[in-house]
Amino acid sequence: MMILSKGQKVIRFDCYEEGAIIIALNDLRNKQIQENKSTDTVDEILLKIIDAPSRKVKYGVPEKSGDFLGKGGAAERTSFCRQSGETSERSLRRRDEAR
Repeated sequence: MMILSKGQKVIRFDCYEEGAIIIALNDLRNKQIQENKSTDTVDEILLKIIDAPSRKVKYGVPEKSGDFLGKGGAAERTSFCRQSGETSERSLRRRDEAR
């Protein structure tokens, strides 16, 4: 859980967006150096972005439940949609009754 103080925000970027932000800030920093202006604020923001921790995002299919049988004795629904899950359960029951 992340606790933020008043005025703080959390923004999530993918690697391409993060790269674009770093390039834009670096260009701004170079422009300020050419104009003999202070780069302290831009430097701080650049360091925050570069040093910010990344969070891994899981994609794909959820893990199988502990009671999953598999190999012909499937006990788990084939879809997460309610209707198709009910249909799968009915077809499994019919198959077991036919045995």
